[in-house]
Amino acid sequence: MKKIITGLSALVLTASLAGAQVLQSQQMKNTAWIGFGSPIDGDTSLYGFTDTFQARFDRGNFTIEGMLNWSFLANYDNEGDVDNFVFGTSNGNPLSLKYGTRGSSSYHAGDNTAPTNYNNQVNVSNTIQDSYYVNFIWHPAKDVDVGVGTKLNWQVGQAPRYGNWLWEADSHVRQGGFSTAYDDRAGSVTRTSSEDTGSYKFNVDRPGSADVVGFIPYANKYAKRALGVRYNHKKSDLAIQIGAAIPNGFNTDDPAVNLGLQIAPMKGFSIATVLEGAFDDKANFYLGSTIGADNFVLDLYAAADSLFTDDDDDEAYGIGAAISFTIPDTKINLRPEIGFNFFENSHYDFAWYTGAALSVALKKDIGFKLWGSWAQGSKDDRWDDYKISKNWDGGHILNLRPQLDYDFSKHTTFSIYADFEQRKAFDGENRKCWSSGVFMTYIF
Repeated sequence: MKKIITGLSALVLTASLAGAQVLQSQQMKNTAWIGFGSPIDGDTSLYGFTDTFQARFDRGNFTIEGMLNWSFLANYDNEGDVDNFVFGTSNGNPLSLKYGTRGSSSYHAGDNTAPTNYNNQVNVSNTIQDSYYVNFIWHPAKDVDVGVGTKLNWQVGQAPRYGNWLWEADSHVRQGGFSTAYDDRAGSVTRTSSEDTGSYKFNVDRPGSADVVGFIPYANKYAKRALGVRYNHKKSDLAIQIGAAIPNGFNTDDPAVNLGLQIAPMKGFSIATVLEGAFDDKANFYLGSTIGADNFVLDLYAAADSLFTDDDDDEAYGIGAAISFTIPDTKINLRPEIGFNFFENSHYDFAWYTGAALSVALKKDIGFKLWGSWAQGSKDDRWDDYKISKNWDGGHILNLRPQLDYDFSKHTTFSIYADFEQRKAFDGENRKCWSSGVFMTYIF
């Protein structure tokens, strides 16, 4: 029990590490997956295989780290049946397969072509991951980092959570699974090569742009695909992180810089803020705080998107909270959370989500996890002006994901999971997906 409480309190001082995808210490790590499931209208099918290899090496004043993701994944034809398997480096994963065809094909399993032309793959962009990353970090002085890479993943603050690996519960939750064009991999201004690197200049999601809309990707990561520098000091009960990054695609005519700050002046308390896209009118702002006690940690945040634009209806605001605590005299950890999104456009209703993660240590080497969430999308009241859309609402998403972990040895862990999702789109269309599989993680 003492170890559990100590671990919870340590979350305050290690907030920048929470949910991190890059390795936090020198090691090599490999995670393999094989699984099956059903796209919307298809029969149960083998989805395929993925293998994610990560390595980090610390040598003197330098850190070099990288990852490569390989896959052998199925495609599906328009009837939802297996069409072929594709081998190679991939940003696809088991979660995206639930929605049918991947890639550039114009066919999707279970298309809803009338009257909205939306299809079942509408949320696939929320499940992509890196096919690779490479980072080089120089430590010229104590607590000072200078890094350049495709995924530095420098982060302050705890909530909202996003961008985890596909084998972690919130990799597909993204605050309830709200649809968004946000690409966590990049955080860049423009395309600088043949690779589509995305953009930090987000357009606020609007009702009708996807089946369930509401989550705005408030930024608590200030260095992703970027050149960055930070002072990151941790000692006893004090922690300070001050950082800045130039995102990929920086333009001298229209510069943008990301800034991050986190201060933990005492045990059990920290405050963090990020300004993503400083000097640009579509900058994003994040403010978060973590408060710890003997048996719980409370995360709070407030954030805004498209902060300085001249338009009077394109901003979005969000607030949220999460509590991590251990039930006294048990090995049960629980983390309920809730978030709300509000829109400057008066025609849009607010959107919200709530969820909870449960973790139970059944035995010394066996653990059980369960994630569940409910998300309600935003409604555009102008839909009532048209006969075809008068009964539309914001839609909703229900997620359930139980998982059983088994520590086979000090190097090897097996995880068996089942994932279910039910989405009722704003147009009343219901879509259901499920998948199951096994992850094997080996740490060298």
